Amino acid sequence: MEELTLTEDNLITSQMVKRNGAHFNKSAKDEGKKNEKAEDNEDVVETRAGLRYLYNGYYFLGIYMPKKYKYLYVLWSVIVNLYVTIYLPAGFIMGIVDATDENMEIGNLLTSFQVAINVVGCSIKIVLMFFLFPQLLRCEPLFEKLDKRCSTHGQKELVRRFMHDGNRMVVLFAIAYWSYSTSTCISAVIFGRLPYNIYNPFINAHESWGSFILAVLMEMVPMDIACFQQVCDDSYAVIYVNILRTHLQALVLRLQQMKGDDKDSEEKNVEELKLCIIDHKNIIELYNRVAPVISITIFVQFTITASLLGSTLINILLFATNVASMVASCFYVLAVVVEVFPLCYYAQCLMDENDYLAQVIFHSDWINQSVRYRKMMIFFMQRTQKTIEFTAGKIFPITLNSFLSIAKFSFSLYTVIKEMDLKERYGLK
Repeated sequence: MEELTLTEDNLITSQMVKRNGAHFNKSAKDEGKKNEKAEDNEDVVETRAGLRYLYNGYYFLGIYMPKKYKYLYVLWSVIVNLYVTIYLPAGFIMGIVDATDENMEIGNLLTSFQVAINVVGCSIKIVLMFFLFPQLLRCEPLFEKLDKRCSTHGQKELVRRFMHDGNRMVVLFAIAYWSYSTSTCISAVIFGRLPYNIYNPFINAHESWGSFILAVLMEMVPMDIACFQQVCDDSYAVIYVNILRTHLQALVLRLQQMKGDDKDSEEKNVEELKLCIIDHKNIIELYNRVAPVISITIFVQFTITASLLGSTLINILLFATNVASMVASCFYVLAVVVEVFPLCYYAQCLMDENDYLAQVIFHSDWINQSVRYRKMMIFFMQRTQKTIEFTAGKIFPITLNSFLSIAKFSFSLYTVIKEMDLKERYGLK
């Protein structure tokens, strides 16, 4: 009996070991498959991933139509844009008219006028983007083609870096703009006044403390959404310029990694050069789709910037009544000028990198290549000599020189107004 019991125990133990072993092997296989999938996912790069925050932003603003629940989304879009895109600029203008009737100080009136110009310009840009955004969505097939060509670690790392930077740019713009609106709200509430004096026919802010807080909230909600409109409108151009830069840098890496001293690789180099020419063609096609959109919206932005600089400098020199208002106006000028700086900087970098591409082709080891390769290289180099340049309204280029011209304009205007002594001449002291 004891032997029989021992034998049964051994059988049960062996069966348990087999089951545990089978379970362990299955778990190991599953874990191996998961690791392989994780490695594959890490290996895949998608330019579109760097646009996730931008697309979500336009989705919130009623610009990016989803595939599902279209009727509900149209209703949401109408509500948001009636409240922000239409009511807010109209409320600013009517608020300025009411303030004029109440004999408001002209310095404070100009301060409200500066913000009103920016809000009206923001509404114009978001309306333009409603019609132009589908043009940007047409770039996605080109993203897929260019992503598939990123085969080495260095090329994939460039795209991965953009995947982080593209979303980070939206966050940085949002922090900057919402910091301005939040600080304006806090300072206004501390001094017991409305932040923007937007026309509000429903609530009298002077009736009670509760009415005042409700009136402040009714100003800040549309203003924060308007700031987010500005975030999307200002960041999209910077993001798309950086997409072009990323794939242009990846193309440069492909050309630099081509071997020229191996006779067996001559035919491979010819085929690789063909693919590089196709990549460059796709980059130019991407530029041709993005450039008209940026040209229109940045022209509006440059016009707004020039108008704001003029009105703000006049306010500083003629009507600012205290040091605090002068300092606030100076910071506002700085913020307005900085709005156009990122795009000017990255557009200049794109131009420089495009010029560098032609140099890389010329300095490659084309001497040891076949005649066919050399002919293709000459054709490629001629194509790359055309500058990739963005313009504002097809009038003037978007470069660092343009940004410096805006800065020079502001200082020149400051000097002219100061030399005219308008304060003394018209008794504005």
